[in-house]
Amino acid sequence: MVLDVLNLAKAIDPTVAYRRSCREGVCGSDGMNINGTNGLACITPLSEVTKLGQKLILRPLPGLPVIRDLVVDLSIFYKQFEKVKPFLINNETAPAIERLQSPEDRAKLDGLYECFPLRLL
Repeated sequence: MVLDVLNLAKAIDPTVAYRRSCREGVCGSDGMNINGTNGLACITPLSEVTKLGQKLILRPLPGLPVIRDLVVDLSIFYKQFEKVKPFLINNETAPAIERLQSPEDRAKLDGLYECFPLRLL
């Protein structure tokens, strides 16, 4: 994976800065531009983005201010996220006890939350 290459680079040069967290493509923290395409370093196979003899070119995500190396300032993203409100808003009064969810209702969500990493792409 591209993230493994970054980890090797950091072992050689500890000043290299990039974000990473879950290593499973869920959190989106390692979003970057990989050979001209935005993606997640932790789930992008090196073989998918480079051919034999081709260089790997990593850049920060476009459109965001760069803090250092591959680390971008996400405050603009989070402000836009707040304005868009990509979540359900319940206008009902909260019950006195917790809301319980049946296994059947929970199963209805399967396949609907996996898009979370796309927030940075």
